[in-house]
Amino acid sequence: MHGEGHKDWISSLSFHPEGVLLATCGGDATIKIWDILEEKCVHTIIDHAQPVWRNKFHYTGSFLLTACMDHSIRLYDMNNYRARMSYRAHVDSVNSISFQYMSNLFVSGSADKTISVWDIRSNFCVQTFYGHNNAVNSTAFDNSGYKIASCDSDGIVKLWDFRMIKELYLYFSKKIYK
Repeated sequence: MHGEGHKDWISSLSFHPEGVLLATCGGDATIKIWDILEEKCVHTIIDHAQPVWRNKFHYTGSFLLTACMDHSIRLYDMNNYRARMSYRAHVDSVNSISFQYMSNLFVSGSADKTISVWDIRSNFCVQTFYGHNNAVNSTAFDNSGYKIASCDSDGIVKLWDFRMIKELYLYFSKKIYK
């Protein structure tokens, strides 16, 4: 591809739902939007002050979500590439973000050992889960949207029930604990 690339490592990428655009982010604190048909960078978002760990497109393609080392999550409007909202509740680096399927909710995981669920309509954190003893590195909703999986830097995977707001299972060293 052509155009100015990142000046540091790349930490994440995601395809726009229509498949033409690819978003990348990384250590240079920028988000780049690439047109894969034209093979070039079509926009660079310079908004974060520290490295950006993750980016994810909303299922509509109208929004791009980013997770940053500066403890923030930002929601960008893809029509003008401007931040529509900045979410702050984590007290350490936000390492993971994931949208609930066909929804306006997303989950975030942080080095502060918490998992938070957010609503982009109200712009509020609707639930926070506690239970990890180390930084949460990744989070994901299942396809039903009722379960959340999270993993931390201790090698522990937890499964949470979003409706009942409780931990379901703990996976560690090939053992399952209920």
